[in-house]
Amino acid sequence: MRNSQSLANDLHSSFVLTTMKPTRISAHSLVALLLIVLSGIPMAMAQTKPAPKPMAQPADPIASKINPTLTPDGLKPDTLYPTSNLVKDRRFVYQLITQEYITNENDYFLDIKLDTCFLIFTAMEGERMFKMVYSADEYGAKPWIRANGLQTLPFEIRFNERGAVEELSNWRVHRDAMMTSMSVQAQNKIITSEEFDIQRVKMNNEKIMRRLAMEDLMYLFELSDDSIREDGEYIRIKPVRSPFSGEDIYLQGNLITERLPGTKNSVKFLTKNAAGVHEKPILLAECNEYALAASDGTQPITEIQRVGLNNEVEYQYNLLQKVMSRVIFSDVLAINFQSRGNIRTYSLWDRK
Repeated sequence: MRNSQSLANDLHSSFVLTTMKPTRISAHSLVALLLIVLSGIPMAMAQTKPAPKPMAQPADPIASKINPTLTPDGLKPDTLYPTSNLVKDRRFVYQLITQEYITNENDYFLDIKLDTCFLIFTAMEGERMFKMVYSADEYGAKPWIRANGLQTLPFEIRFNERGAVEELSNWRVHRDAMMTSMSVQAQNKIITSEEFDIQRVKMNNEKIMRRLAMEDLMYLFELSDDSIREDGEYIRIKPVRSPFSGEDIYLQGNLITERLPGTKNSVKFLTKNAAGVHEKPILLAECNEYALAASDGTQPITEIQRVGLNNEVEYQYNLLQKVMSRVIFSDVLAINFQSRGNIRTYSLWDRK
């Protein structure tokens, strides 16, 4: 069990719980600290629905920067309803390319890792029910060797009429797998019996298990449950897990829409959330506390003076086919002048 990694990596790579356990490392090396804290930044961190930006007169509930100008190709701005037609298919496949990197203060890459897998959705008995599995190939014939414990299990997902995720129907299977892992940790004194009991109660909930097991999948289809003014800028608030404490920090950001140049039926939805003046001091204190707890006491601890955390998502939507053709999640943690990034690109590969 790799208890030396962050909460995010624990959740997505080795079934561990939502409390950080410090690990003995040489804290003078910020590179090492980055590798520990962010070996897996939370995948598509949980986020709320886009909220309209407040106006001087709150009677208009749409968005703030509404104007009568036309789009670059001369079309009148519209209200978009990015529903998904994929829930009408018998089978559809997304390719996932994962890029992890770490850079130093001069923006030189110290480490880069690439990986590719496929997410295969097959219709099941039941309305808008699909079974999803991870595979090394598009046919589902080869196992994905880098899958974590949860990703080796099937996901039985129910979508709503618009194409957004409604339920992880077999959430208890994923809960039992996580509880089995945590039971082993409790026996090995990695976590206390009190921590085990807290997590046992917390995880007995479908919504919580859905977030722990399949955050990226939730937000891959999230906008299918929304309506967006093409010429509006929306405020978005995300509860993002701190990579140091595991507690949610609410980050403010925005959502805007762009037309892809040279296309008629493709649009981009761009979101960006980042730690601001209120959140950065909290993250800085948590980071220094984590570094102190992780130190083996034999070497001096370098003072950490700045910490940054941000998440960006780019949705590419086809208005004619009514599908998300590509979604790119980008998460970055910066400590002093070094940073670690995790980019996940989902591309619609096949549908029938």
